[in-house]
Amino acid sequence: MLKVTNKFLEEIQVEQLKDAELQQLIIWLGIKKGKEYHMGMDGILQYKNMVCVPWGPSLRKKILEKGRKRHLSIDTGMTKMYKDLKKSF
Repeated sequence: MLKVTNKFLEEIQVEQLKDAELQQLIIWLGIKKGKEYHMGMDGILQYKNMVCVPWGPSLRKKILEKGRKRHLSIDTGMTKMYKDLKKSF
């Protein structure tokens, strides 16, 4: 499974602070609208134990590149890689 480095998580955290949609979800934490979300111990917003990645191509591209380089499974098909990445992000 893909292992995320602290540096990468810090980058996600900074980008989460810039994302208006994710900031609204942070406001909704603890009420019905935000019941599926929680703030991790590292201060990163999560949805059902998956990291919320802010919209934008740069972080998503990095996730895909890391997934390809790590050889997540024997099956190198895109479907398997997508399923493995979906578990974390």
